[in-house]
Amino acid sequence: MENAFEIQKRYFTSQLSRFRTKPALNRARITDCEYYLKMLEETGSPSEFKKKIQQTGNMVSTAKAESCDRYDNRAFIYEELDQERKAEEDRLRLEIIESSETHSELCQKLEDFEQNTELSFNENKAINSMNSIISALFHLNTDGAGSNDEERSLINFQTYWKLMNEADPDVSWEKIMTYKPYRDRIIFTDEQMASLERKFREVRDGLDG
Repeated sequence: MENAFEIQKRYFTSQLSRFRTKPALNRARITDCEYYLKMLEETGSPSEFKKKIQQTGNMVSTAKAESCDRYDNRAFIYEELDQERKAEEDRLRLEIIESSETHSELCQKLEDFEQNTELSFNENKAINSMNSIISALFHLNTDGAGSNDEERSLINFQTYWKLMNEADPDVSWEKIMTYKPYRDRIIFTDEQMASLERKFREVRDGLDG
């Protein structure tokens, strides 16, 4: 029958083998498993291993490694998609994780951050508003002058442009055309967008005035 020491060693060895099947996604956890396997070899017994664990933070490094891999991988995906605010939010989470020294500190700092951050929320709010803004501009280009349809489309534009500005105070027509998360969701060509731009500036200047 295996003793406790061998069971612990087999656990970390098994975890390490699993993480190594996808090393790019598990960098922090691979390092963490290697750390504890080395610690097992150095301590040589379950009791000494337990004592060492207590002295080094009760395996908070494992919780940190799991969180680091999750948010680092997600930030990479957001960066590839050019979703800057979502990537920034995960990079801030990584800073919190690295700065935490205990399990309770890690949990409390992340909980406080989640309650206060609005980066992803605003990114989604802006992206969701974009389709409605472009739709309203399209209809304003085709609605009859002075018609109920034109009035309705103008109200839609005003409503969603306000939401857009709340979510992204730096929004402009230039950003709509160049910020990938916005531009990728618009079906119109650049030539067609030039026509919508004229209407955009007309109705937006009306709001500013």
